Amino acid sequence: MEGCEGLKRVIQCAVLMAIAIITYWLYLNQVGAVPFLLLSIFFFYKAYEAYRERSKKHKVGQRIDHSAASTGKKAEIIT
Repeated sequence: MEGCEGLKRVIQCAVLMAIAIITYWLYLNQVGAVPFLLLSIFFFYKAYEAYRERSKKHKVGQRIDHSAASTGKKAEIIT
């Protein structure tokens, strides 16, 4: 999977370069707000991807082994 990560990085750089070129062209044509929209979509996607990956790791880490024996008291009711 190491090669796949490198390819993702290259694609991300290519997307950012394309957005930079489009930004320059749009500013020359007096449509300057569009690049902010494009960048917000890109960064929203990156944040969602990171959140989804972290959520998957969190779910795997919370699995409980029910076959293990319990140690110590479970709970005590105090009246």
